[in-house]
Amino acid sequence: MSLKKIVILGGITATAMLAQTSGSITINGSIPSAVSITNASGAAISTTVSLGALTAANNNTLASITPVDVYVRSNQQYKLSASTTFTNNGAGTIDGGDSIATTDIGFGITAKDASGSLVTSTYSDTITTKFNYVSTPFSSLSVTNGTTPFVAGTNGTLADIASSTQIIQGTRVSQRGNIQTNSNFVKYTFGAATLPQYFTPTTGFQAVVTLTVATF
Repeated sequence: MSLKKIVILGGITATAMLAQTSGSITINGSIPSAVSITNASGAAISTTVSLGALTAANNNTLASITPVDVYVRSNQQYKLSASTTFTNNGAGTIDGGDSIATTDIGFGITAKDASGSLVTSTYSDTITTKFNYVSTPFSSLSVTNGTTPFVAGTNGTLADIASSTQIIQGTRVSQRGNIQTNSNFVKYTFGAATLPQYFTPTTGFQAVVTLTVATF
């Protein structure tokens, strides 16, 4: 009697083990809003460019920096803002003249490329009008009587980014990919220019422009 009980119970246990033929694994995750600005190598933007020695000449040619390319990627709409600090070191005797100022140095976007194959087909942006030098290049500005061609409120200058100021607003940029992907970004080219004039002599002036981007 005892042996029969043992045989029956063993059969039930074996049947139960064979019936467990499937299971499940649940994988959870989340995707936060993300936007980035990098250089061409995918690294943080940190570059120094120069307007050179600004010697007044008998022409209407503006001195310009080497253009700076900024790569924007995002999975949501975004805003890009800029601010600047300006210093003028070793200025000579003013003696009734003018020293170079942020109002004399034009600043803005001189080119845009959104042609990457992994840029969303619905991408669009708005460049704040006075910083849009894509349609109105520095070279097209009218220089009258050898003085600064930047018109306040019309042509963007460093004075316009004395505090954080919106430069661009755009929709989602990237379909997929990451910061290494070579076709999921919009490339904006930033430029700065000024007309050499008889400003007060200086051993050097410097403007540090900080770019900040955020989703919204």
